Amino acid sequence: MGSIILELQELAANPDSNVEELLNKTYMVARKLKLEELSKWCNLELQGYQDNLENIPSYREFYGQLQVYNPYWGLQSLPVPDDIRAKITLIRFPESIGGILNYLDNGECNTLELSLSYDIRKILIKAQRAPLEPKLYFSTTNLKNILSQVRQVVLEWALKLEEEGILGEGIQFSKSEKEKAMTTQFHIQNMQGFVGNISGGNMQQNIYDGIHVEANNFDQLADVLSKNGIPFSELSSLKEAIDLDEKPTEANKFGANVSQWIGNIMTKASSGVINVSLATIAGLLTNAISQYYGLM
Repeated sequence: MGSIILELQELAANPDSNVEELLNKTYMVARKLKLEELSKWCNLELQGYQDNLENIPSYREFYGQLQVYNPYWGLQSLPVPDDIRAKITLIRFPESIGGILNYLDNGECNTLELSLSYDIRKILIKAQRAPLEPKLYFSTTNLKNILSQVRQVVLEWALKLEEEGILGEGIQFSKSEKEKAMTTQFHIQNMQGFVGNISGGNMQQNIYDGIHVEANNFDQLADVLSKNGIPFSELSSLKEAIDLDEKPTEANKFGANVSQWIGNIMTKASSGVINVSLATIAGLLTNAISQYYGLM
């Protein structure tokens, strides 16, 4: 008779395995071994986090793309201040694993749309010269990443059990295996740490503290941004935007051209065109450009 733990390892290591089946079997084992934390995590992944938004793990957080539909030009990026954009476009995806699989199975489109709240839509429409409908899109790659992270958590846990000599016979475990499992240190929250945290407040503050740009020194501004992943071609566009705008009088309140440039960078970052971290880039751009204007 085979081992359910080895079966879980095989399922978790297979990128084409059914994650819902994997979680159901993991939940069964967790209940048999009386592992409350793992049981709760499996149940939330299977049922969804709609009623437990405070428990959504970091791998279910990602950024969408804020766009408007222009009847003449199609979808276009909506330029808004980066601090507002970061709040509006941050998605904490609560759908169950089964629901995620349905999204991925039932459509050929690589991009999905999320509805914005009435209040946010109203504000965004009012802020535009032409009342275009704002929409929030995200790539299905983000959903595939959720499945990959779930597989990784189960794989690490199953390997840990094997290291401790807990394999079971079929789906049954001996008394000694159950006792050993309850004393084995394995915390789901620690596993989530390896995928990072989008908010990252302390980490962001440390990054911003290390930025220094002299007022009106564009070469220094360009050097800071290029070292943080902004391509040279984008920096020349920023210089043009700065030259076109009037100098702002308050930090974070830039002219229309600079604000649009920041919005374009955020859109390209969220879609992977520019390889920079969405967790830090919005605040970094605002901080560095504000220093260039002598506002910080």
